[in-house]
Amino acid sequence: MPDQNVDVTFGFDPDGNTRFTFDPPEVPMRDKGRVIFHRRPANASWTFVVGIVKNDSAEQFSSALRGDGKKLHIHDEHTELGRYEYMIIVKLGGQYFPSPDPVIVNEPGMEAE
Repeated sequence: MPDQNVDVTFGFDPDGNTRFTFDPPEVPMRDKGRVIFHRRPANASWTFVVGIVKNDSAEQFSSALRGDGKKLHIHDEHTELGRYEYMIIVKLGGQYFPSPDPVIVNEPGMEAE
């Protein structure tokens, strides 16, 4: 399975609460590769800071910024199957904002079919 792309939007609702959207909110991975996060709109004033995968006991995930925070990659070594919640932290106006927990799903590879 090739790298997967996720479009991310960030902003505030009318009450001033943060609002993230992830498209798609669940990313299937069937082999090692990258989940590539794209800032939407591309000219938004916020930047990515880091991606953190929770409960990664196998240490199969790592993250890297690209384009001065305009993109974020989470590298998946795909050594363990399962559902992995992750958090993205973005920066806007000198403040940091954590996302809710979308999911990367490590599924059996093509050879298992």
